[in-house]
Amino acid sequence: IDTFGIAIGGSLGSSKDEMYRVVNFTAPKLGNKHPIHLLGIGDPRDIWSLVKSGIDTFDCVSPTRLARHGSALIKGKQGKKNIKNRQYANDLLPIDPNCSCSTCSNYTLAYIHHLFKAGELLGLQLVTSHNIYFMNSLMKLIRASIENNNLEDAEKEWFS
Repeated sequence: IDTFGIAIGGSLGSSKDEMYRVVNFTAPKLGNKHPIHLLGIGDPRDIWSLVKSGIDTFDCVSPTRLARHGSALIKGKQGKKNIKNRQYANDLLPIDPNCSCSTCSNYTLAYIHHLFKAGELLGLQLVTSHNIYFMNSLMKLIRASIENNNLEDAEKEWFS
């Protein structure tokens, strides 16, 4: 097929296990001539695993949906922090001290927590900005680790 890429999407089963079986069955049959895009998958754990299955690109509403509900994506096993939780009411650190997004560079957890509690739309805009930056950084790291042939090590470091 003379096309830019190929997408896998639609019903991928009723569980993550089934989704992995569908993708692992389908992706190898599509070859390496075109990039393979997976629709609707946005969890960082899934992205790390599915890249190894041959998926090249992803799209999902998850980062923006999580942000609307007050959850910021972070590295590590936990994967996210709910900024609406009381523990962040006086926290003067950014969402992630190692993140260089505009949100983490300019705003504290306490301020963003206040914005959510006050019903200010700026709170979800700031967390959305962080989450999108986070996802782009994740994909940049995955691309670099593939080029450097250290995907497994990069994944272990990401979740440690």
